[in-house]
Amino acid sequence: MQLYYGDLIPYLGPLLKGLAISIAVSLAAAVAGGAFGILLYVGRTARLAVLRTAATTYIEVIRNTPLLLQLYLVYFALPQAGVNLDPIAAGVLTLSINNAAYMAEIYRAGFQSVPNGLREAGAALGLSPKDTFWRVMFPPAMRNVVPAITNQTILLFLASSITSVVSLPDLMHVMMGITSTTFRTIEAFSVGGLLYFAVALFIASASRLAESRLIKWKVA
Repeated sequence: MQLYYGDLIPYLGPLLKGLAISIAVSLAAAVAGGAFGILLYVGRTARLAVLRTAATTYIEVIRNTPLLLQLYLVYFALPQAGVNLDPIAAGVLTLSINNAAYMAEIYRAGFQSVPNGLREAGAALGLSPKDTFWRVMFPPAMRNVVPAITNQTILLFLASSITSVVSLPDLMHVMMGITSTTFRTIEAFSVGGLLYFAVALFIASASRLAESRLIKWKVA
């Protein structure tokens, strides 16, 4: 078997376009899932039992069911309820729903890792609960969760490849199309794999840079 990458040259444009779609879908899901994850975290730590139960149930159900099953439910089951989504909307919604559950647990672990003494110190200084949260609790909590958020973002980007099964024109979908046309399976997947790796490496590097430059306060 002889490898030949020349057949892939005409497909460089579609590959980069597919990569851009993968990045855009992942970015939208990261933002939406991160925001929803905050609401889930607040619900899970709320005083009202009904909120705690609802948030906990959501998190456990999402974390313990396959992402592919969730995608099928969104793309194939929702139309039966009158909600029709195109592949991109279904992909973003599914990834956001999935990401939110994991982000909620990341937030919870981050804030629980902050010593209670800091909250008590804020109260002793006469700070309001709001100021205590934002000025005393928030900085060290975010420092603690940045590595976990980075890891989750990378996993989210890589997991976005599963949306190709509903014909979302992402990088994986383009790779599959190339293999069926050129029969250069190894070449297409190796190039696509390098593109996935490059983006994941960029996310990790950018996160380490932001952590070292922007977040100075670390609580042991």
